[in-house]
Amino acid sequence: MSYYLAEQMARERLREARQIAAQANLLRDLGNQSEPLRVTVGLGLIKMGRWMAGAKGQTSRRATA
Repeated sequence: MSYYLAEQMARERLREARQIAAQANLLRDLGNQSEPLRVTVGLGLIKMGRWMAGAKGQTSRRATA
């Protein structure tokens, strides 16, 4: 194998490795974004509603027993 061919193959592999690293960094950066405030508040309200409905349902069960 000639030195030129080996150099070209090495450059191609480095280029591919850099592309893969750039894509991985982009995905990592996108994954670190926190949820919008409206999503956090909405999920909190849903949990609170379920908790209140669960607490209400338990008291009515106790009253009938």
